[in-house]
Amino acid sequence: MLRLLTTFVLVLFLGLHAFELKAQHETPSVETEKTDQKLFGQILKSGSFEFHLRSFYMTTINQGALTDYSTWGTGAGLGYFSPRWKGFGIGFSGFFVFRHFENNIIAKDPLTGKSNRYELLLYDVHHPENHKDMDRLEEFYLSFEKENISAWFGRHHFESPLLNASDNIMRPNLFSGLSVDWKVNNWKVSGAWFSHVISRGSLEWLPVEESFGFFDSGRHPLESVKEYDQEVDSKGIGVLGVEYEGRTWSVESWNYLSENVFGLTMLQLNGKSPSHHGWNWIWGVQAFYQEAINDGGNPDPDLTYILPNENSSGFGARAGMNWPNTSVSINYLGISNSGRFLFPREWGREQFFVTLQRERFEGLGGANAVMLQLDKEVVKDKFKMSFGASHVKTPGIDNLALNKYGIPNYIHFTGLLDYKFDGFFQGLDLQFLVALKKENSEKEIPLEYVINRINMANLNLILDYRF
Repeated sequence: MLRLLTTFVLVLFLGLHAFELKAQHETPSVETEKTDQKLFGQILKSGSFEFHLRSFYMTTINQGALTDYSTWGTGAGLGYFSPRWKGFGIGFSGFFVFRHFENNIIAKDPLTGKSNRYELLLYDVHHPENHKDMDRLEEFYLSFEKENISAWFGRHHFESPLLNASDNIMRPNLFSGLSVDWKVNNWKVSGAWFSHVISRGSLEWLPVEESFGFFDSGRHPLESVKEYDQEVDSKGIGVLGVEYEGRTWSVESWNYLSENVFGLTMLQLNGKSPSHHGWNWIWGVQAFYQEAINDGGNPDPDLTYILPNENSSGFGARAGMNWPNTSVSINYLGISNSGRFLFPREWGREQFFVTLQRERFEGLGGANAVMLQLDKEVVKDKFKMSFGASHVKTPGIDNLALNKYGIPNYIHFTGLLDYKFDGFFQGLDLQFLVALKKENSEKEIPLEYVINRINMANLNLILDYRF
């Protein structure tokens, strides 16, 4: 696919070069007549190219005799983005990944039979033996932008609290379809319909209905041994977002429709209040409600993604303070015990106030989490640090109805150091991310619920370069 992209770029340049030579040999009278006109080839030639290099080292250290993992991979990509002509523009990009080194990421743990969880997501989850043919066409779209409206049609990025590029990994999630933004004054309205998705850790563009369970179907609340992978019926994903940005507060509403499967509404309110001491109080409120549509994706309860009539709701809050270059907050999330919060991990990462990297709340009901976060910009626009520590209480690993992946109670810590270079190395970004998780239970946890979940450390060194 990347070879096809490279061929297309080469043909485009040769064609433009030939067009330019032809123009140079035209008669003076013709050249004079076209002095004030911009030729299509000239417009395309004034577009921009983006080169992206990403090198990623990751290691996971598990408890005791459980398997440890490590790998180092490097990827590179090239994108072309045209200038706008009467508001229209085109863009396309491709990316390839090469594995330099790996340790145990293909082998199953001998004590539990479990597979690798994190490192394989840098490459190709469903073809773990693939070392050399890891390329994918990512963006390929036609866009329009004029005054207060913009639109993208084709394969492109999309960001929202639930449907998004996901967390810090080698390649992001992208979506294929139509998205539209409309801005007026302090308001922004976003709408989208997507029929296909390519997920992190995957090289394949899939119809939405085939993306359910692409990574892991988890456990079924009816104790079914069947998996809903390839069994869900859905035509696509619909999104409607409304945002308002005030001087000291903002509010946003997001509605997600997984056709024939579920509907979910999420609300968020953020604000700040200046104090008399030179810093600001910051606060926020989040809430969501989700319910099944029809049979939840399949008339057979053993194969459905969400049980018929299953619903879930959650509430989150944030309180803290910030001052120049520093922010401190305490955050909370509670999910009702009426059902599980379900949103395919193949589509994005939830952005709750308590969210920390290397774990999710998807698949949980009856859960509570408290998190303390510190963000500090040490050197303006260059070096920043972010630390988070949380305690997450789950309904217990034996509760199939409310704990899809069997996550025990745990304490979670993350630390991120991020340095952006300037001068000669402008565009270079170096990151070090560490995530630690420890079980917090009075009962002994079976090893199959320990490996890659608790009593572990995940370390990441990431070099990212764009120009």
